[in-house]
Amino acid sequence: MSTPIKFTLNFIAIMAVQIFVLNDIVIKSSISILGFPAFIPFIYPLFILLLPVSTPNWLGMIIGFFTGITMDMFCNTPGMHASACVLLAYCRPFLLRLFFQQNIKELGNTIPSLFRMGFSTYFIYICLAILIHHLAFYIVQIWSFSQILFILLKTLVSGILSILLIILSQLLFAQKEIRRS
Repeated sequence: MSTPIKFTLNFIAIMAVQIFVLNDIVIKSSISILGFPAFIPFIYPLFILLLPVSTPNWLGMIIGFFTGITMDMFCNTPGMHASACVLLAYCRPFLLRLFFQQNIKELGNTIPSLFRMGFSTYFIYICLAILIHHLAFYIVQIWSFSQILFILLKTLVSGILSILLIILSQLLFAQKEIRRS
């Protein structure tokens, strides 16, 4: 299967799970803090994080924008998801440089995955990326630094749930590859 078709199918699958399953959990959730849902599990940033390592930063940011704007259309959050996704796509090359010892150009179309990077490295990569995404999203959503503790709480609770779901999805659906040292 060609790479564009594979990524299109990944995008559709991830967004469908996010929109039709996980967003429904939030709507039906009775757990709330000050009227806001206590947790919102976001797995859609995984699509940005699974782009090949050699993806140019400008293309990653465009893909991040379209990923975020798709979520915005279904969640009625004008630009909130898009801004968080563009920031995540912007930071992604810096995160990858932290975890891949080789030159990025040498890795080519390598896809960062649990089995390629190893559990501990992948876990830290996902944690940092989700922290960046969620913090940006909740800052834009709540839009008040007087509520910084609330923003941090929502980032932490939603982030933990999102990380668990992303790791679980990688364990279930990622291709098992031999990790290169």
